[in-house]
Amino acid sequence: MPELPEVEAARRAVKEHCVGKKITKTVIPNDSKVIDGVSPSDFEASLLGKTIVSAHRKGKNMWLQLDSPPFPSFQFGMAGAVYIKGVAVTKYKRSAVKDTDEWPSKYSKLFIEDCTSILAQLVVAK
Repeated sequence: MPELPEVEAARRAVKEHCVGKKITKTVIPNDSKVIDGVSPSDFEASLLGKTIVSAHRKGKNMWLQLDSPPFPSFQFGMAGAVYIKGVAVTKYKRSAVKDTDEWPSKYSKLFIEDCTSILAQLVVAK
């Protein structure tokens, strides 16, 4: 289970590796644990073309500040995590994603890409 230091490590990694990147693609499943009150296609469309300005955290909640709303937020809960391709963000004792796994992980629920690579994936525990 991620604790506050792991969530802070994820926030810092996003800030270091993703700030200034323009979102060129997102993939979001139709899963009420990921989004609620909006369709996946509408949510994806609302993120496209936005630039990541910063990453913030309060408790186990993290959100991305984009150059304009919406600002997607994430609740890490029991097994949430952020993975950035090629970056060792943090290790959890019971992580769903291993370094040797195929990228992106089958457990991921949100993918954010820039023009060259997948920047980050969010894992939400079911």
